[in-house]
Amino acid sequence: MLFLSINSFSMPAFESFILTNDGSKITIKTSYFRIDNTEKVVYYKLPNSDIESKIKFKDFDYIHIGTNKFKTYKLNNSKEVNGYFVLSDTASKTLIFTTKPNEDEESSKVNYVFYILDLNNNIIDSLEFDNLKNAKSNNSRADIFSKIQFYFKDCEMLITRIESYDKLSAQNQNLDILDFFNSPVYIECIK
Repeated sequence: MLFLSINSFSMPAFESFILTNDGSKITIKTSYFRIDNTEKVVYYKLPNSDIESKIKFKDFDYIHIGTNKFKTYKLNNSKEVNGYFVLSDTASKTLIFTTKPNEDEESSKVNYVFYILDLNNNIIDSLEFDNLKNAKSNNSRADIFSKIQFYFKDCEMLITRIESYDKLSAQNQNLDILDFFNSPVYIECIK
């Protein structure tokens, strides 16, 4: 079972909320947010409460938590709702990613996939990669920067951020670039 938690005690004071499918807004604690991709739910706490609440992926549009944006999509007209971290939005494209469950629960392998979507949430391009230290994995990670740069070259903040992870990554089997995804930050580039 894959869990992703964000405890953002060191994040600046951003408004954290859930935007439900009916348009209502639920204010939540920035310091507590947990995703269960297997069960397709998000756990959160309300301000001034230590009681854990949950919401199903199918019941919300997106969640802003600190500097993160987590959104649900039905990609390529799928009936299945999945959750993704949004790394950037432009006027014509969106960059999202998720981690995928590993078949072998004993393995330390982490599988990642990012998607570049058009305005209708159709997949324009994608890349799957992992954190293994072998030539095949290294080569797939080497394509990350150039692919994102190709589609988001006008988003200066995004390019600057990914460049900071990519600079010396080749010297380390392109492993450093994984931190770009392990610490997702939402960057809006809509002009």
